[in-house]
Amino acid sequence: MIKHGEFGSTLTEVVVVTAILSVVSLVFLGTFATLSRFHEKDMLAIKGELLAEEGMEAIRLIKSGGWNILSSLPVGSTRYLVLAPSSWSVTMTPEIIDGIFYRSFRVYAVSRDVSDDIVTSGGTVDPNTLRVDVSVGWNWRNATSTANYQSIMTNI
Repeated sequence: MIKHGEFGSTLTEVVVVTAILSVVSLVFLGTFATLSRFHEKDMLAIKGELLAEEGMEAIRLIKSGGWNILSSLPVGSTRYLVLAPSSWSVTMTPEIIDGIFYRSFRVYAVSRDVSDDIVTSGGTVDPNTLRVDVSVGWNWRNATSTANYQSIMTNI
């Protein structure tokens, strides 16, 4: 049996509880949206790193087909990779992966000093050694991110 005046206080309690649940729900949804954005950013970074690593492996496979393929590339010029039905090859056409990632690579001459150590300046250019830089870039929320790999390759 409801006494006079109790109905109004029950209605007030329902409104207060509804308001509290609404605020908690909005906080939860905001947190979920933020975590979702972080997850998306992390997944793109992981994929970018894997694509850069794949690019380096593709260049190693190209090198195994003949040193002259890499050594004949102009030093410092940007090149791209293309996957043919059975092998990788070098192209001048930009490589765009999944409409998001841009992968490129460059080769650089390597110099050695009289002790046969690699040096960044001076020394003599070693025709049997190249530095290869692979770069993968992508845009996310109006910011550009990159993953870079660098390796020294030799003609042995």
